[in-house]
Amino acid sequence: MFKAFIMKFSKFKFIRFLLLFLLGNSIFSQSEIKKEVQTNGADSSYVSLSLGYINDAVFFGRKDSISAPYLYPSITYFNKSGFYATGSFSYLTKSNESRIDLFLGTIGYDFNIRKLQGDISFTKYFFNTDSYNVISEVEADISAIMVYDLDILNVGVGATLFINKNSGSDFFLYSEISHDFVTKHQRFQISPTAGIYFGSQNFYEEYYINNRFGNGSRGKGSGQGNVGNTQTAVTSVVLEESEKFSLMAIEFSLPIWYVNKPYILGLSPYFIIPKTPATLTTETDIYKEDLDNTFYFMLSISYIF
Repeated sequence: MFKAFIMKFSKFKFIRFLLLFLLGNSIFSQSEIKKEVQTNGADSSYVSLSLGYINDAVFFGRKDSISAPYLYPSITYFNKSGFYATGSFSYLTKSNESRIDLFLGTIGYDFNIRKLQGDISFTKYFFNTDSYNVISEVEADISAIMVYDLDILNVGVGATLFINKNSGSDFFLYSEISHDFVTKHQRFQISPTAGIYFGSQNFYEEYYINNRFGNGSRGKGSGQGNVGNTQTAVTSVVLEESEKFSLMAIEFSLPIWYVNKPYILGLSPYFIIPKTPATLTTETDIYKEDLDNTFYFMLSISYIF
């Protein structure tokens, strides 16, 4: 039971807004903890309740200059066959913006073949119309993730297709490696992780249209980096990199886990180096984005029954 849950929790971290809001969106194996909990109900179905906090919504190094801290409670039902379903919402805790910013639902299938673990899922997003999150124009995603335990290293690869509202879809490929340090009684684990992410940026073009340049329904965000200070709504925004498949970010993290059944506590600090800054062209100007390296963190507590 706990083995399956930790796999699920890692998958949501990876998807990153989850990560980003469930976090996520990181691939890292919990192999040693899994071995310990596999002997305690691994073949059982279960329900989990989780509460997480992220101090800012960051997606592949992209974020709004207005911070977006979230609390995100979630509930998951996992069937012993491998099928599962999750429901969650993200509450924006910023004092002058307090609201539920996102509802989401996920259905998926989890499988294990010896040292290989995999996950295939579909997630539907329902953003608040006032949201200034950088992926607020995403309607759904389809994701597949595989993690292989090499004993010394855990190697993960994944792919995600984002279905956007008003533009073409985005495709992402990513890979991470990690190593697990586990205490003797396998209750405490630290997994240093490094990852690299590739993808297109149609979602980011729509974010700029609706937030930075004020041509959409929100127009509240202020963008990231040095992209000018115009307050005039524009009718045309072109992001040169939107259709290009390119390096998006390099990320380093230090996930920390403590297991005391039926609870799992997690802390994950991240340092991300964004790549391929956007070049945006409007009717009157050309803006070159100045992306900054970012540190952010996630906290979580989960109860399994």
